[in-house]
Amino acid sequence: MSLGRPPALRSLYVYPWDVASQGAREFAAQALGLGLTAATVALGGRAGKFVAAQHRGSRVVFAEEGTVCFEPDPRGYGEIAPVAHSDPALRHAVEDLAADGRLQLRAKLPLLHNPRLAAQHPLHVVRNAWGDAYAHHLCPSSPAALEYALALSADCARLPLRGLVLEAPNWLSYAHGHAREFAQAHGNLWLEALLSLCFCSHCRQRAGAADVDADALAARVRTRVDAYLAAPADAAPDQAAAWLLADLLEMPRLAAYLALRHERVAEAVAAIRARLPRDREVWAIATTRRPSANAWLEGSPLAALARACDGVEVRFDPADAARVAADAFDAVQRVGDPARVRAILRPGPPDLGDGAALCAALAALRGAGIGDVGFCHYGRLRPHQLQALGAALRAGSAGVAPPSAGVA
Repeated sequence: MSLGRPPALRSLYVYPWDVASQGAREFAAQALGLGLTAATVALGGRAGKFVAAQHRGSRVVFAEEGTVCFEPDPRGYGEIAPVAHSDPALRHAVEDLAADGRLQLRAKLPLLHNPRLAAQHPLHVVRNAWGDAYAHHLCPSSPAALEYALALSADCARLPLRGLVLEAPNWLSYAHGHAREFAQAHGNLWLEALLSLCFCSHCRQRAGAADVDADALAARVRTRVDAYLAAPADAAPDQAAAWLLADLLEMPRLAAYLALRHERVAEAVAAIRARLPRDREVWAIATTRRPSANAWLEGSPLAALARACDGVEVRFDPADAARVAADAFDAVQRVGDPARVRAILRPGPPDLGDGAALCAALAALRGAGIGDVGFCHYGRLRPHQLQALGAALRAGSAGVAPPSAGVA
């Protein structure tokens, strides 16, 4: 007799400081009361200033730059090693939730997007066609960076977790990078794609081994971008997309270079999957790009990434449910199995009509065959938005019409 598919995952993304502030038992009780079954705890990240709607005692939280919120074992690392968060309470959030025992636990683990470590290890950072260092991101082609990602994942897997959700095992798009970005030229898909390409020594070495002339490609990128920035012209979005497509067809080196990036990211994620015990899930957040089909620009096309681990988590955060439906359809088509696609939704501003389209988005995901959904981010959602999330989950479970009130 077939046991069928397990119940759909309903996970709430949460920062450790919100768990520490609320207390693990109270947070778990609130999540369960909303109809959620799991928590995905962010165990690291970049510096940031967060309006903390759920925090007890603070309304603005400043996150530490490039630290991890657990106790790393220094014996497992090589040249690059993590830095533990300064607050012991945050380092023990996972253990506190595990002691409560009512929620399935996963960790969102940032890998290579780490300005603190990148500043400490300039030989291993991304460098563009001009040689400029992107000092917020370690390059996936660097053997030391890969070994760090492997060691960090294995170290984190010692925690009482159901699994890991890998973040930033790839390159990033140019538009998603430094904490403060400055430009007085309009960005576009073509420009960002060329500025995102890495030509560090590690990438050049891999290209040489594959008989791809990285020097010639870098020179071509410099010529194209320099000419554009010197011209009194701004490409409209459809023009920029056409330019990128034409370059892919007319510049074989560019297509070959991108393929090498895809191979490297898939190899890295597969190596993490192989190193971790089989009873630990390994999923990967595919991209920061919208729509998700643009994940290839970061070296992580959906299908290759899903094959390298247990599946991909895809952020579906456009303004309306119709775009969620189209993006979800395409993601499932590319991966080939809806069970290997999990969705991430933000049930409040600025997505989904400030949350009013949440029920329609959930229905669109179900229509595409995607059953597992995570919601972010607990600490940034106001009480009425959390209540509306619970109502949407109850309505979906009961198969009734969604409530008319949104999450505005």
